[in-house]
Amino acid sequence: MQRDRRSARLSLASLDFLGSDTELRTQAHQAYLKTDCRQAPGTHTGQDRTGSVTVLIDAHRDVEDVSIAQNWRSQLGVGGLADALFQAYTAALHTALEASALQELQTDQDTPPTTPASDANQDDHADEEHLWLRRTWRTLHEIDADLQQLAQEPNVDAEQAISGPHGCLTLRLRGGSIVAITQDVARIAHMDAGQVQFEARSLFGTYTLARVRNRS
Repeated sequence: MQRDRRSARLSLASLDFLGSDTELRTQAHQAYLKTDCRQAPGTHTGQDRTGSVTVLIDAHRDVEDVSIAQNWRSQLGVGGLADALFQAYTAALHTALEASALQELQTDQDTPPTTPASDANQDDHADEEHLWLRRTWRTLHEIDADLQQLAQEPNVDAEQAISGPHGCLTLRLRGGSIVAITQDVARIAHMDAGQVQFEARSLFGTYTLARVRNRS
């Protein structure tokens, strides 16, 4: 599971090979256009590898909804549900981080450049391009660092746990962040998709309430 989390990398991090400001702007614009406009603004989804579990998060990266496919048992097996739920949750977080980076790059890109009228202005324009490029790399490095932090379980803070109403699923927290999801296999074995979905929604709902209290 740890290896899987580390392998889920932000696609923009692969832009390191670009050596041209124009190429980078083009890549950012193309990626921005590919974002799913069917979703509500500020919401992002993630799925596990099989597509059996879908997690929807909002602009604050709080879970708004969880969907469990009817055939989850045949796709995941009873013992694979918790890992799939965590996988879908982290995938949604990665999508949100990527969208945030793309939005920032697009905002910079939409700023109209100053028309050069002299050699001095051309030099100023070149300086602006270099500043933009440096800001872009800094943004990518910051997002990459965020993903690295998500992939690494912190070992400083004591672990806390939040369980669902039936004790079937449990969030493992460190430093207020979800680092794992575990399950009671015996209880999960007797639940259908609707019951599992209710358990997962209730679980994340409790976690969201705790986060909201901490933000206020």
